[in-house]
Amino acid sequence: MHKQIHPKSLYWGNTVILLNTIDETGSTNITPISSSWALSNSIVIGLSLNIKAVENIESCPEVVLNIASANLADKIESIARYTGKQPVPPEKLKSGFSYCEDKFLFGEFTAQPSLTVRPLRIQECPIQVECLVENIIKRDKHAIVELKANYIHAEESLLKHDDILDANLWNPLINNFRSYHGITESIGKNFRFEN
Repeated sequence: MHKQIHPKSLYWGNTVILLNTIDETGSTNITPISSSWALSNSIVIGLSLNIKAVENIESCPEVVLNIASANLADKIESIARYTGKQPVPPEKLKSGFSYCEDKFLFGEFTAQPSLTVRPLRIQECPIQVECLVENIIKRDKHAIVELKANYIHAEESLLKHDDILDANLWNPLINNFRSYHGITESIGKNFRFEN
C-alpha cells in the first residue's frame, strides 16, 4: 500500500559531482552537487540560487564537473558545510555553514590545470568534464544550468576501449535520498550539499 507524503524537498539524488567555478579573484571554488543529467555532450545541473557557484557562473561561464568515486565520500563531506560566499547568507548560517576560501586545501584535493576552461580540475576524481555554460534559467530558489561538454578526462584504468568507460570498473559516489552510496554498498553518511 502507498501513502501520500509531503517532503520538504522532492529530491532523490544522483551521482555526486564537485562543481568547479571561478570567483572574482580568479580562484577556483568547489561546490558539491548531485542534481544533474547528461545526454550526448549536453549536461544540465541544478543549483540553489543562494550559493557562490551561481554568481561565479554568471561572471565566468566556464565550469569543470569532477565526477566523484565512492572512495571520496570523506573528503567531500569535509568541505560540505563550507561556502565560498562571503558574508555567509543568513539561511546558510542557520544551517551551520562557514566561509572557506580554499576548499582544495581544506578537502585535501589536488588541483590540476584544465585544457579549455579556467577553473581547475580535481585530480582525485576519475572523470572530469570541462564545460561551457550555455544557458541559466532561474526558477523560484533554483537555477537550471545548461552546459556543453568541451573536453572529457578519464582515468585510463576505467576504460575498456579507447573511448568507452567500463561501468564495472567504476564505483561512482551516489547521493540517494540524502545519504551516500557506492554502486555495490552503502557508504552510510548523510550528505550536506549546497544544491
